[in-house]
Amino acid sequence: MTSHLVRMGGITILLVLSMFYPFLPGDYDGLAMALSTTAQLLGTVGLLLVPIGALWLVYEARKRANRNHSINTDRGYYFALASLIAASIVAIAVSFSMFFGFGISFGAITLALWFYLVSRLIPRVKLLKKGETHTINPTPFYLIFIPIALLLFQIMFATSATEFSRNRAIMKSAELINEIEKHHAAQGRYPSSLLAVWKDFDPSVVGVERFHYAPNGNAYNLFFEQPRFLLDKIGTQEFVMYNKLDEHVMTSHAAWILISSPEQLKSRQGWYAVHDTSTPHWKTFLFD
Repeated sequence: MTSHLVRMGGITILLVLSMFYPFLPGDYDGLAMALSTTAQLLGTVGLLLVPIGALWLVYEARKRANRNHSINTDRGYYFALASLIAASIVAIAVSFSMFFGFGISFGAITLALWFYLVSRLIPRVKLLKKGETHTINPTPFYLIFIPIALLLFQIMFATSATEFSRNRAIMKSAELINEIEKHHAAQGRYPSSLLAVWKDFDPSVVGVERFHYAPNGNAYNLFFEQPRFLLDKIGTQEFVMYNKLDEHVMTSHAAWILISSPEQLKSRQGWYAVHDTSTPHWKTFLFD
């Protein structure tokens, strides 16, 4: 059991690191949110495995207590089969999430990897039919411990991780804002665009790709997309925006910009909630 405890700890640490990876300091990684979402789903949808694991563990304990009695069949086979079915439901949920959130290819790869894993597990499950053993099967511990540990890490640290990454990106924007203001002082106007091949000013958060800039009236909007946890609200996108005059405009559809007047855009932007941040002139906009 010691080796299995080490494995459970190692798997849990790896999944926790994957979960929090987009919120850590570092260069942007396009796969970070996909890895994080997969780990988060294992800690939420994966709770389907916990009741099966608990019942299986009770059975294994009773089997060990009655090891001197002759038992014709090992019901562990049925628990293993039920676990495989429940795990397949979890895998399908993860694959669909990858499909809608990160593209067809990523979803297909996730599903293909699960089918490959099932093909390797089925022969081992069938072996449980062949006879009773008196050692405890360690699989229930994995089914119980890993999903619960992942969920607890989300509940305890999701808010602080989100705030840390958001505040770090805001802090890293100071150099860019300073350069924009220098340009305004020298040229008498703000730049019409910062569209370029190289971004030059890095948010330095793994899950934040770049700062976006757009002129707005007598000032400008500077914003970035903030990575979020599923527990905050599934499907929600958060954009964090700076406007020195507090005239923020964050619109959900480009077409609205083309057909609406500035006054209309102020009243119809598409977000369902807006909040102030701890930094002046920065707001968060939530879209579903």
